[in-house]
Amino acid sequence: VLLALAPLVSSDMLSQDCVSGWNYTANSTYQSNLKLLSTTLPKKATTSPSQLFATDTAGVIPDTVYALALCRGDTNASACAACIANAFRDAQQVCAYVMDVTVYYDPCNLRFSNQNFLTSIDNTKQLIKGNGENVTSPAAAFDAAVGVLLSAVVDYAVLNSSVRFGTGVEDFDTNNPSIYAMAQCTPDLSPDECRACLDQIMKVQTKFFGGKQGGRIVGLRCNYRF
Repeated sequence: VLLALAPLVSSDMLSQDCVSGWNYTANSTYQSNLKLLSTTLPKKATTSPSQLFATDTAGVIPDTVYALALCRGDTNASACAACIANAFRDAQQVCAYVMDVTVYYDPCNLRFSNQNFLTSIDNTKQLIKGNGENVTSPAAAFDAAVGVLLSAVVDYAVLNSSVRFGTGVEDFDTNNPSIYAMAQCTPDLSPDECRACLDQIMKVQTKFFGGKQGGRIVGLRCNYRF
């Protein structure tokens, strides 16, 4: 069942990954290229055929900056652009002068790097987060219901060629009347690549979120939440 959610706005950063070992200096060519991408990528993500997603590069080696941004599939273009622009600003503050940075928000994800990661579908840079609350229903039954819902949502995301995004809702019991879920891949993944990416992070659903009311695993290439 497709589920319409409330419009999203840029919010607090959920997680950041500052890769040590590569740094740039103030007023360097790398910083100039990064500044250029911080202007062009938000616009590209909201005007490209695969809206809410974009990759781009700026400059030449050794000062090339590679970047990827993905917004949640149910956000609007203006909120997406704002989130990506905010992510560029925050990334340069929390990871000052670091060349390779990944940041995650509710509405969007961003990575920029001096390494060309754009041809890779690696999804190992992950945010794993549960809400900490245990379900009041029988845990095994709840976990099984979540698994069924996530499988259906993944199926829809894999087949949704325009945005590789799906949401769903499932009735459960009086303690948990409804369970909500979403799944997403970057739109440049093939259906098989999207499914493999989501299957990999779904394998650990019960390990991290068994008996929990909610949880999410967010990677650069795919993510899910319930």
